[in-house]
Amino acid sequence: MTVGNLHGKVALVTGASSGIGEAAAKILAARGAGVVLAARRIDQLDRVCAEIAELGGKAVSIATDVTVDSDLENAVATAVDQFGGLDIAFNNAGALGTMGFVAEQNPSTWTADVNTVLTSTFLSMRHEIIAMQRRGGGVIINNASQLGVVGFGAGISAYVAGKHGVIGLTKAAALEYATQNIRINAVAFASVDTPMYRSSVGADEDTAAMFRSLHPLGRIATAEEAASSVAYLATEEAGFFTGSVLVMDGGWTAQ
Repeated sequence: MTVGNLHGKVALVTGASSGIGEAAAKILAARGAGVVLAARRIDQLDRVCAEIAELGGKAVSIATDVTVDSDLENAVATAVDQFGGLDIAFNNAGALGTMGFVAEQNPSTWTADVNTVLTSTFLSMRHEIIAMQRRGGGVIINNASQLGVVGFGAGISAYVAGKHGVIGLTKAAALEYATQNIRINAVAFASVDTPMYRSSVGADEDTAAMFRSLHPLGRIATAEEAASSVAYLATEEAGFFTGSVLVMDGGWTAQ
């Protein structure tokens, strides 16, 4: 098998309508995988699918809310129906959620934010694992963020707690399914140049400069750099990775 070759593999990417998810879907398709793109914005998913097709790749889209169990069941079923099974899953969808320090949060917004970040990953995995068991194995990659490794006192406690939970879930599931040839890992990115970043932190140059300064490399990552690490974990070259957290943060957590 040549390095990075994913021909004959089938991948599912959530949050694939933009940013890291879009970049991951494109690189997985470019390396030969058939890809199912899942997100709420079907018009953007169709755009990404068309761009993949123009480059000779194979992709289909399905409108998906990752907090809805039946939507995720349908997304996995689409992979099976369209391409014959599921080998790779990148559980990427998420959002920062409601801003506010811990004492300012209320139970309803807390629950909604944790559902978006953590419960959605559990719901995705429960269906993906069943499909991979039928396939004889597979690879799951969960987007945990560097804020799943360290804290950040910026009024996003539910997001930080949820991402720490994603890492715990990744490790627990990796141990549960290691003997079934299902590898489960997490990626932990710091700031990445995506539409979500540009509309929040990047919308104000002073704030953007401050965030760049938090990265010892002096810049933020590109979506393509983040996607490349996902693609690597999906290949046989990463075959001894399971229960691991691949931190790609420009040195943030080394400080």
